[in-house]
Amino acid sequence: MTDTARTAIDTVQAQLDAFNAHDLGAFVATYADDAVITGVAPEPIVGTAAIRAFYEPRLQNPELSCVIDTSVLFGTRWVVAQEQVINAGVATETVATFDVIDGRISRASMLKA
Repeated sequence: MTDTARTAIDTVQAQLDAFNAHDLGAFVATYADDAVITGVAPEPIVGTAAIRAFYEPRLQNPELSCVIDTSVLFGTRWVVAQEQVINAGVATETVATFDVIDGRISRASMLKA
């Protein structure tokens, strides 16, 4: 399923909203079936089944949230965001890049400070 009417910024915001709501289904739905996430685990996380498995225990943590301090859209599909990932009151600064195609994230890369 794709959502071509949704902009890249809208998709990233939907992903953030689902993350903060701890809504695993909505979070995973913002990713393409063959999406790749790097920088959050030792190896790349590939595909929605792996994304679901990786994030399920994390999103069960009520003290986990994320705030986007600023974001920039490059072209129509690349979003670069400066984020604060907060766990138990401790914030970790993160720079995240998202490649959004047809309203779904195809690649995400996180670089933690």
